[in-house]
Amino acid sequence: MPSATFDARWRVHCHRCLHGLAALALVAAVNAFAQDKSPVRSFDIVQNDDGYVATVVMFAPVPTGVAWDVLTDFDNMQKWVPNVRESKVAARDGNTLTVEQKGVARFGLLSFNYESARRMQLDPKNTILSTQVSGSMRRLVSLMKVSPDGAGTRLDYKLEIEPAGIAATVLSKKFLQHEVTEQFTAIVGEMVKRGK
Repeated sequence: MPSATFDARWRVHCHRCLHGLAALALVAAVNAFAQDKSPVRSFDIVQNDDGYVATVVMFAPVPTGVAWDVLTDFDNMQKWVPNVRESKVAARDGNTLTVEQKGVARFGLLSFNYESARRMQLDPKNTILSTQVSGSMRRLVSLMKVSPDGAGTRLDYKLEIEPAGIAATVLSKKFLQHEVTEQFTAIVGEMVKRGK
């Protein structure tokens, strides 16, 4: 085989190998972030007579636009949020949406099924105010604030929840912290995938 032909084929082979290794490294990095690295910077839960108030600060290493697109992709959340089985936008009126979801919350041996219809009031790329209009909880209100933070996005999340039925018997601070952390680790993992 002539030397020039061999060199050309060798360069093509090395180029393909490097591309394959780069792709594997990217997949490994995304999986490691999604599975092992929590986006949570701080987490505070206060228990009162009726339920819990959780205040969470998180960081996503993606632009604000990417974070917003994932947070508001309600029709596809069951694809990447582990405790969501069904999710869809049932009604839309400008920046106000009604989102219906069903799923199961699990922590150790404890679990409960849930369903909810929530009114989502969107201030695009700034805030999402979510209020349960019907569902498994006695009361469920959350506010997500999205803001630029260096090379990424800061997520400030406040959740007020009053459980009912079986949820009231199994929900605890640890259960709630586990659910919120698992949910947002998966959501930020999806942001990272889309941001690549």
